[in-house]
Amino acid sequence: MRNVTELPISKICERQGCDQILPEDCIGRPQRYCSAACRMAAHRQRKRGLIRAEVHFGSATTRSRPEERSWMVKLLRDNEEVIVTFGQTEIMQSVLLLG
Repeated sequence: MRNVTELPISKICERQGCDQILPEDCIGRPQRYCSAACRMAAHRQRKRGLIRAEVHFGSATTRSRPEERSWMVKLLRDNEEVIVTFGQTEIMQSVLLLG
């Protein structure tokens, strides 16, 4: 076998969406993130809960609309919620059911 020089494999920052190459000349534990900002952003991404979507048909907030034409979409994460839209047409209701 002939002498082959192995090139070091460059590591990339572990934060999702970051493609910075990490420096190889560090002492101690190998770096996982390219900067403190990336480390904090990765921490926030891990701690943040999943976003759930709920569709409520026949919602009380639709004021005297027929039940088949009254719906509401909510997005929820942890203890927070936001109402995205209220339904008034059958076309949008079909889109929500298919999506």
